[in-house]
Amino acid sequence: MTLASQSTRTERAASKSKFRSSARVLLATPLLLGAIGWMLWMRNDQADSSSTFSMSLQRTASAAVPTEPNFASNGETRERRSALDDAMALAGTALRTEPVQAEPADPTPTGPAKVDPPTATPTAAPTVPPTTTPPAPTKPESTPDPKKDEPAKDGANPDASKQDAKPALKPDATTPDTAKPTEGTPDKRTPPYFGNGFNGSGTTQPPAVAAPPAGSPVASLREGLALAATEPVKARLLLSQALLSGALDESDAQHAANALSRLSAQLFLTPVFNASDAACFQYTVAPNDSLERIVRKQKLGCDWRLVALMNNIKKPELIQVGKRLKMPKGPFSAVISKRDYRLDICMGVGSDRIIVATMPIGLGEANGTPNGRFRVRAGSKLINPEWTHPVSGQRFEADDPANPIGEHWLGLEGIDESNAKLAGYGIHGTIDNDSIGHDRSLGCVRLLSSDVALVWAALADGAEVEIR
Repeated sequence: MTLASQSTRTERAASKSKFRSSARVLLATPLLLGAIGWMLWMRNDQADSSSTFSMSLQRTASAAVPTEPNFASNGETRERRSALDDAMALAGTALRTEPVQAEPADPTPTGPAKVDPPTATPTAAPTVPPTTTPPAPTKPESTPDPKKDEPAKDGANPDASKQDAKPALKPDATTPDTAKPTEGTPDKRTPPYFGNGFNGSGTTQPPAVAAPPAGSPVASLREGLALAATEPVKARLLLSQALLSGALDESDAQHAANALSRLSAQLFLTPVFNASDAACFQYTVAPNDSLERIVRKQKLGCDWRLVALMNNIKKPELIQVGKRLKMPKGPFSAVISKRDYRLDICMGVGSDRIIVATMPIGLGEANGTPNGRFRVRAGSKLINPEWTHPVSGQRFEADDPANPIGEHWLGLEGIDESNAKLAGYGIHGTIDNDSIGHDRSLGCVRLLSSDVALVWAALADGAEVEIR
């Protein structure tokens, strides 16, 4: 009995000793945790006092606060944070369980190098809640703006906006100054051209057009078009030389013909006399004069009806003595372009020949209009003629509105060896205006009624007609 009692007392004493040791551990643990939290808070507080790391630490503290894990899908309870995590959270210090990936810095930063704050690793501790609460840290006056706290691009100082505007990097050989375009560098306002016909904006680079050789038909065309408004007489000569050369392409020939048509209305087919125009002169009507007598006396080589057209005379028999008339010098000829379906009335000879009128035509089907040099056959010029169709034999009387050749006819005869034996070809009007510009005749050259009247009046017997 005595031994049992003594043994019991010994076990009780040992049990009390173990209890006191456990109690001491339990009481010392909160104090130790509080001391550790206070030391970490003091360390962070000292770090906050540094202006260099203040913005970086505030961003790290706001981004690295750990959150409690969600409930598991199998119904398990939420894991409790350790006492050390609770102590750190109460102390206002965010412990980073794993380092935060820092943003890559520019290879040549100009600001101070970024230093990550020290990383603490939580250790296991009893789950007894702390009894001592360390003092709370002082909160910042304002919440930092994440966009404002982001490091400036290209390694620039974050406070560079508060300083004078200066480039973050000094320009070097590989960083061109875009503020002032340098030689060989296209201006920012103009898309860069790469030499392959395209530019940076996707548009096509206009091809460089070389200047035509001086004295060439294209050069004469350009010069004539430029002088048409200020020097019409010189422009007419240049445009005539370019068009009669036969070297212009279809588009340029059309431009020249259009310009010459306007100049004709200004210089030739008008009563207004231009003193600088050597192609015309003035004549004063004398007693007993008539337009026919004047043309014969002056040897103009045209019909008197052309003088009436030029002077806008409606009643030739009523011309007044003393009236000044505008007269052409002549002689006249014609050039027909089968490619362009156009007839040009020319005046003069040689290199000084000018085009005084241009008009559209129709030609023979199946290339039935022959090429070469022709002349107006003597005695073949007719007004309001009768005509027999050479294929069907159908005859059309004069004044017949169904007469296919209209009211004017000029017979042609070849003067080249290749066309000397051709017969039956001529220049005439038409009642089918839609055939102009097409190949629909039997081989003759067709014109509108007003145009064929002008050709008939300008070309005398023997006048040369060239068909190209």
